[in-house]
Amino acid sequence: MTGIPEIVATSDGSQTLRHHITGETYHSVNGAVGESMHVFIRNGFEAHPARHVRILEAGFGSGLNALLTLHAAENTGRSVEYTAIELYPLGPEIVREMDYASDPLFVKMHDTPWNGKYDITEWFSLTKIDGDLADMQFTTIFDIVYYDAFAPDSQPELWTEEIFRRIYDALAPEGILVTYSAKGDVKRALRSAGFTVSRLEGAPGKRHMLRAVKTK
Repeated sequence: MTGIPEIVATSDGSQTLRHHITGETYHSVNGAVGESMHVFIRNGFEAHPARHVRILEAGFGSGLNALLTLHAAENTGRSVEYTAIELYPLGPEIVREMDYASDPLFVKMHDTPWNGKYDITEWFSLTKIDGDLADMQFTTIFDIVYYDAFAPDSQPELWTEEIFRRIYDALAPEGILVTYSAKGDVKRALRSAGFTVSRLEGAPGKRHMLRAVKTK
């Protein structure tokens, strides 16, 4: 593998990336936009009632989840403070080769410096943290977590009860975590961390996904 992720076309016509180290795709090959909209926007962003939403994303990746959230916020008149943690930031050369680069806000999100808070629009601020989720100690309270780390079989250290417990503690009451993975081990780790877990219909090509709520 080269040192640059490979752009991959997915079944709904949208693009994703294949990581040059893990070999994993950033989103489903059955539809990158379709998966992101189903898991993170409809069952995450749209499922929370707050007008001002604080979101944590585990894995900024291609920036697709952030871009779709930005447009969903604009369409619904909600404001978003978006924080993303990424161990493998993309270089500008791959960002500008993706179809999403036709949207200037996509490029702006990638061009903003790391480890600082920046306003992308009047309703959407972005903080990108260059670091390892496994080492994070959270000092901010969030309403929604997009858990979009690479698959449990690829990075099992990111799907542990310990990490989910730290995230649970960083969530506001009735805060939610959504993830594409519905593995039994993931569900058990979330429950052990204190979450109330529901198995929902999955994105195209997957039977199920999980939504976990901080109910205590």
